[in-house]
Amino acid sequence: MAVLLVIALGGWLWWERDRAVPALINSLIDGGKIESLDGLQLSFGQIDIERLKLALSDGATLHLENVRLLRPFSLIFSGAENRTQVTVERLEFEPPERAVATTAIPEKKEEEPIPAFRLSDTVWSIHRYLPEKLHIRELQWRGRTATPAALDLRRDHTEDTIDAALLSGEQRLSLRIQPQENQLSLVAHLGTAGQDPALSLRCNLAPGDNDTWQTALRLESDLQRIAGLPLLGNLDEIAASASGKLTASIELALPDEALQLQAYRDIVAKLNGESLHLTLPETLLGVPADLSVSTDTPIELSLKSLEPARTEAIAGSATLKLTPTGQPVPLLDLQTQTRSKNEKPSIEVTGTLNLEAASPLLAAPRWQKMLAALKLGSPSGAVHFAGMAKVSPLRDDRALHQSWLSNITLTLLPDSRAGFSYTAELQQDSPASQFGWHKGKVDIRIAKPVNLQIAEWPGDIQITEGTAALQLTPDGGKAAIASELQQVDCTIAEETRCALKLQVAADKIDHKSSTLTIREPKLHTQLDFTLQANRQRWELRQSAFTARQISRDGIEVEDFSFSTTHVECTLADGNPACNSPESITSFSKLKNEEMTASGAVRFDDMHFRLDDSQSQFTSSYRSDNLKFTAQGGYRLEPVLSGKLNLNGNRLRGENQLQAGSLNARAQWRHDLDTAKGNAEFTLEPVKFSQQQPLSESVAGLPLDLVAGTLTAAGKLSWPQTQGDNINVTLNDAAAVYGDSFATGVQTRFALIKPEENWITSKPQPVRIDTLDVGLPVKDIQFTLSLDQKQELRFEKLRAELLGGKLQSEALVWSLKGEERRSLVLLNEISLRELARETEAENFAATGILDLKIPLITSREGITIEHGSVQARAPGGRLRYYGAFSAEMLSSNPQLKLIAGALEDYNYRELSGTVEYPPSGDMQLQLKLVGRSDSVDADRDLIINLNLENNIPAMLRSLQASRDLTEALEKQIQ
Repeated sequence: MAVLLVIALGGWLWWERDRAVPALINSLIDGGKIESLDGLQLSFGQIDIERLKLALSDGATLHLENVRLLRPFSLIFSGAENRTQVTVERLEFEPPERAVATTAIPEKKEEEPIPAFRLSDTVWSIHRYLPEKLHIRELQWRGRTATPAALDLRRDHTEDTIDAALLSGEQRLSLRIQPQENQLSLVAHLGTAGQDPALSLRCNLAPGDNDTWQTALRLESDLQRIAGLPLLGNLDEIAASASGKLTASIELALPDEALQLQAYRDIVAKLNGESLHLTLPETLLGVPADLSVSTDTPIELSLKSLEPARTEAIAGSATLKLTPTGQPVPLLDLQTQTRSKNEKPSIEVTGTLNLEAASPLLAAPRWQKMLAALKLGSPSGAVHFAGMAKVSPLRDDRALHQSWLSNITLTLLPDSRAGFSYTAELQQDSPASQFGWHKGKVDIRIAKPVNLQIAEWPGDIQITEGTAALQLTPDGGKAAIASELQQVDCTIAEETRCALKLQVAADKIDHKSSTLTIREPKLHTQLDFTLQANRQRWELRQSAFTARQISRDGIEVEDFSFSTTHVECTLADGNPACNSPESITSFSKLKNEEMTASGAVRFDDMHFRLDDSQSQFTSSYRSDNLKFTAQGGYRLEPVLSGKLNLNGNRLRGENQLQAGSLNARAQWRHDLDTAKGNAEFTLEPVKFSQQQPLSESVAGLPLDLVAGTLTAAGKLSWPQTQGDNINVTLNDAAAVYGDSFATGVQTRFALIKPEENWITSKPQPVRIDTLDVGLPVKDIQFTLSLDQKQELRFEKLRAELLGGKLQSEALVWSLKGEERRSLVLLNEISLRELARETEAENFAATGILDLKIPLITSREGITIEHGSVQARAPGGRLRYYGAFSAEMLSSNPQLKLIAGALEDYNYRELSGTVEYPPSGDMQLQLKLVGRSDSVDADRDLIINLNLENNIPAMLRSLQASRDLTEALEKQIQ
């Protein structure tokens, strides 16, 4: 019965072998399973399988077809020599499916122990279980179009060697392993069939002390032959251009538990490169570039342990050159030197950055996109540098954010230079565009070394010392702007801080859309700034801007200077704000067609802010040694003070002016967009005296006030508009004009501007006690008016002159210089007063005259045509001595008769005409009827006289004959 059961079981197993065998084997193995098996054929010395599908523990799957095992039982029963042979017609590897990334936070798991992997077991397993022959005719990786591979492995038990060859198209990987029970040696070659190998690897493992293996590896590569190998990604493209030879070797004490990295000891790695060259693809730098590397001395690294990495020594040097394809010089020429100092390895570098080779990079779309609105071109110059860094050991936890480098220094060396052409895409109305700075050339030179220091990378960057000169040359032949940065001290971090001295100078700066020109501008300042994520802070200390000349729209400023001890500006959310406690603006001359000025203005508590494109500015100010000279030589040395306020484009201010005894206040407004504004001013009542005249406040005026009170107020606009007005009041004033003076001046007049011209709102009364032009005129009264025709009218003119009266209903003067005619009457003029006032020693007279003066005014001056003179009855007496010289009298008896008669002449009638040309030579044609006792007391004597006298000269003579100060004091008192 038992025999029958065994036979039945065996028959069932044979019949169901394709399902039973996988189940039996799966129960005995770990790390994978047989998912399916088809066409199993068993015999004593051979096993055949048509199809076999194996699922590995990592999710990958092996698909095998037509598998044959010869001498399968040798794997179990052959002892030291495994003579099993395996043939596979096709093997296809199917990689595991990639997991879909999720946003779920994985649960924290306890750290899994490192799996055991003993080298001794591996060496023994290779020696014991590797078949005598393994042949896979077709080896394929599912999902890839690469040429299928073929694997052939053979063992020589006599020589104790294993030779394997993997062929894929023209590529060949050959492998020789010499497995012994206690050691292993391996030689591998990878390359193209029929050629020398591109890669060669030699590895020897020999037992050492304390359960370790003394391991030696050596890798030799010929980069020119790597191009034929199947490489991933961009490596194919890079390998196609590679050349040179690279050799690497490693010696170490390897633990038998090979995955226990903390047990790795005494590691020595060497790297040697000979004429290495490859071309980097465009995807890396934006343009293709050639990279050349050579080791001058082998790079050698000695580690006491791998985890943690404890470096014992590092040494070696190398040269690296990076050249954009097609460029004659390398962009980067770098020499490195590695060594151990103070038990801490260091890397030293020196090199040059040749900017002329950067042209292809600046033209590449990637770099143009990075630079955005700034286009750079025509690079030139070279930057020389030297640096050093210390290599820090790895931490025990092998964190990804491990700081590998520390104590990093980089020095930009003197004679370094960088030059570019540039174009900034800015709005046309931006300041840089208006001054022509948006396009041009920039040149940077290092005059003194600039040092960069980093305590730990990644970390803060410290920039110290150094001097750099920068020159900006705008397009269009405009003058260059030269600047220099000195004493640079910067920390670049999350909060960047910098301090430096800045100097800027130019020969000339022109504004594009205006007539503004600045000649020889210079700026020097101590600049400190702090940059944060959403905030900037800028400070300028001991700053000064100077210019030899600034001109615009007919205004010129010479020797201009603006200085300040401290300016602080912040930029938050795109809105700048600036504050300054004090600044000074000075100039030796400010001039236009109407005036010149010099002096200084101090600004206190300056505040500026820009909110949503709305400018706001406030400040108080005060003048220092300010001097004005108006057209005509009027001079003023005022003390100005007040406040300024800018809101948007509207500027307003409050001013106070003090000049001598003058005190004025004004409030004004100005629109920067329309260039329109207005001011309201008030001149406080000021009392003048001979000790404090107007000339002490305003020098150079043709008219001086030496007594009385003056007040004024008004409103002025620019350009002048309707509504402007000026109101002036003079009370009991005394004025001096040259050698003439007036006292007791009383008036109040108001000027308004309803249209184009200034006019008086109504006739303004004027009263003058005395006007002394050489002859005194007293009790002057008239009304004064100015109309749209610019005619100045003196109406209802009344005055007392030489004991008589002066009057005119209307005396008109055109300010445009047009001819105007008026009539002036002089009545009851006393000849006795005339003789007394003129102080004539050879002339005495009595009698009363009436004159009718037709007055003509024009741009030529004053003219009298056909004036008349008439004496009132009963006439008077005339005594005129020495009217003629002795020679004239000796040759003319009749003239002698008249001269004698004039020495004592009683006239009954006197009449004649008056002419007065612009030259001032008044002509009198007189007819006198009377008697002279010296000629004939009983008979009338008629005398015709033609007299000529220059009136201005006569008045000047009369003025000179008196003491002006004494005469003025007498009238004032």
